Amino acid sequence: MALIEVSTTINKPAEKIFAHITNPDNMKSQYVVSVAFDGPLKVGTKCTMTIKSTQGVVNEIVSEIVAYEKNKTYGTKTFAKPPASDVVSTYILEAAGSGTKITLQTEANLMPAGMPSVPGMEDMMKKQMMTSYESTLAALKKTIEG
Repeated sequence: MALIEVSTTINKPAEKIFAHITNPDNMKSQYVVSVAFDGPLKVGTKCTMTIKSTQGVVNEIVSEIVAYEKNKTYGTKTFAKPPASDVVSTYILEAAGSGTKITLQTEANLMPAGMPSVPGMEDMMKKQMMTSYESTLAALKKTIEG
């Protein structure tokens, strides 16, 4: 398992950030066309996201909330289709002066059984994920701080 972790500080209170990251409308994007939870947000609640690729292919991604402490922690486990492996991603919010430090942490098996093993592949995948998560947190910061 690889642990991928990136952080930034957002100059807003944890309550505002937590409300944003747990709002289903904010989970939609150019590719995520729908988000549905099977109940109130709490540990054990399942979420189905409908994803549409630029080629028009539609897929559903199912995840489950595995960590939920209001204004502190929000984590999900996404169930992957083989040969990929399940992924646990968690947002951790901590006071940082007048703002909030937000950490995005992911545990993933980057080279599950059945995947071709190429030297350097795992490091490359980890770097790509870190870059993607850094972009995610930068966009979140921009959206919330205005």
